[in-house]
Amino acid sequence: MERILKYAKLIRLMCFGVVGVGVAGLATMLTMASSIPQLPPRLEDIFGPATEIYAYDGEGRAVLVHTLGGHQRVTLDQMAMDFRHAVIATEDADFYGHHGLDKWGILYALFANLRSADLVGQGGSTITQQLARRLFFSLEKVWLRKLREAFAATQIETRYSKEEILAAYCNNMYYGASAFGVEEAAQRFFHKHAIDLTLGESAFLAGLLQAPSRYNPYYHMDRALKRRETVLDRMVENHFITEVQAREARAEPLDLRGTSIGAARGPFFLDHVEDLLVEKYGNDIVYSGGLKIYTTMDLELQRIAEEAVRVKLAELDSLQRDRFYRRSAQLQKDNRLEAALVSIDVHTGAVRALVGGRDYTTSEFNRAVQSNRQPGSGFKPFLYLAAVDQLGYGPGTPVVDEPVSFTTETGEVWEPKNFSRKYEGPMILKRALMRSINVVSARLITEVGPQTVVQYARRLGVTSPLDAVLSLALGTSGVSPLEMASAYSVFAAGGIYHRPYLIERVEDAQGQVLEEFKVEHRRAVSEQSAYLVLDMLRAVVQRGTAADITGKYAFTVPCGGKTGTSSESKDVWFNGFTADLSTTVWVGHDDSEPLKPILGRETTGGSGAIPIWVEYMKRASIQLTKEAQTKYRYLRRAILAYNDFPVPLGIEFATVDMRTGRAPSGSDSTLTVAVRGATPKERE
Repeated sequence: MERILKYAKLIRLMCFGVVGVGVAGLATMLTMASSIPQLPPRLEDIFGPATEIYAYDGEGRAVLVHTLGGHQRVTLDQMAMDFRHAVIATEDADFYGHHGLDKWGILYALFANLRSADLVGQGGSTITQQLARRLFFSLEKVWLRKLREAFAATQIETRYSKEEILAAYCNNMYYGASAFGVEEAAQRFFHKHAIDLTLGESAFLAGLLQAPSRYNPYYHMDRALKRRETVLDRMVENHFITEVQAREARAEPLDLRGTSIGAARGPFFLDHVEDLLVEKYGNDIVYSGGLKIYTTMDLELQRIAEEAVRVKLAELDSLQRDRFYRRSAQLQKDNRLEAALVSIDVHTGAVRALVGGRDYTTSEFNRAVQSNRQPGSGFKPFLYLAAVDQLGYGPGTPVVDEPVSFTTETGEVWEPKNFSRKYEGPMILKRALMRSINVVSARLITEVGPQTVVQYARRLGVTSPLDAVLSLALGTSGVSPLEMASAYSVFAAGGIYHRPYLIERVEDAQGQVLEEFKVEHRRAVSEQSAYLVLDMLRAVVQRGTAADITGKYAFTVPCGGKTGTSSESKDVWFNGFTADLSTTVWVGHDDSEPLKPILGRETTGGSGAIPIWVEYMKRASIQLTKEAQTKYRYLRRAILAYNDFPVPLGIEFATVDMRTGRAPSGSDSTLTVAVRGATPKERE
């Protein structure tokens, strides 16, 4: 009897448990069902508002400059049949057979997420589920979202026809390169309507849907073509096309000749902003979340930068007698001269202007951030900084310019040559940088070690791969213009590194701040070490390889910088700064073809990049003064036209013989150099 009562009690508890679980499950389902937004009369209307991007005018007012989202829609019969079939074969082969759900995919997602500590959403999705996801785009990815998507997908299938669902999907998904919907994508990539797409083009566009950035043909043509092959294979597997048709489509060239639909102002700048946003928040949030993005772009500085690149490159074309850019045929423009410009606020790291090429409408490749090119002698200041900081060298340290040879890491003999192929004998370090003497740089890197130079470049914010080899002294490892502008700003900022940034604030559709950038800074090197290198970089623009800046071009703002010319003049640079802006200019060909001579002389950073830099910096310095006077009207009289570089404690000056570094003895060859002296605290 006692055993019977015990079993009865257990059965009762089990019944209560089942009922409890059922009630809890029902309550969860009702809660989720009630949380599903009401479906609109038109399926197209489930897509959220466009994201707005703002920049700042000369008076500090936020100005709307671009939107992400908002679509050009066409009916299903205005889309090529091959494209529709490619989408179904790739994204949802059973589209016409299911009722909106990939049941096994949902079960797998639930199982995987329950096992996962971070509850990251996983599992397959039908086309209908992908549409439903637009109702619930969220910064969090949790398994409950999958269930809500399933409820919404079922409602969508009940209320709308398969044709309406497929049309909404094709019209609203993101295809990359600022194109939403198949009509925009067809025009963007092929300059044709969606109805006119070929099989090869259809397969290509359908393949972009999985990862638009990863398969963007403007940057990753090899990936795009491989993805197209995958789509064609799936079309064959699902009996939409034959193997013969697939073979013909694979052989079809991908002729990209679409027209740009990018931002009207600062397209390269805003392209990079868009990439950063998608990387962090995902496509759904960025393109249908109604975000408000406040960037660091100064509209006037951006306009000046774009104009400087356009005008001065046209002049360089003329000097090189290069008719490529004046011809109308697109094929003749493919290897024209290109340029990049990045300008950064020295005090904060905010990127104020960024130009990634001369013409966004014909090439969206962003050379300011995506192209790593050899900086040549522009890399030498990092080496000099290591010598100053590690060896106690200074601008007045004597060195010798004479033929040398070294055994490299691979056992080969390296005999560095100067650009002039001449040697000047004894000189001080300041003159060596002024004259950009390669032999002296080669000597320095053997003293401090290549790995130490890499470490100092890292301190200044260079993140690109750097080979710790002797030739690094001459700038043989590729870097981006954004990295160089940021690194040079450290010299102007007294040894402080500010991480460069393009986005100040991100708000959601309700105005809540999702992210606000706080200026990030750290001491990279001491004030004294930074100033000793700055002293040498100022001499470069006063009496060195960049003397045209203060001479021929009459730029009067206190500044410093360094020219850079890679082997065979494949890349020419100028990296320079004032007390307010650090600006880098790169000029070259995308395929690394050497630049043509100018009037019979090899094109260098001085003749190829400096004209753009000066054109921009002259007008930018005037604009910054105007902005400061507008912002601080009550201090108008106290504002100086241009800031100079403050001299840190512990730095003194001496006039020395430029060959020996000693006190001059009747010689006219003298230089004033900064000297590391004792600080007041050390004197105590």
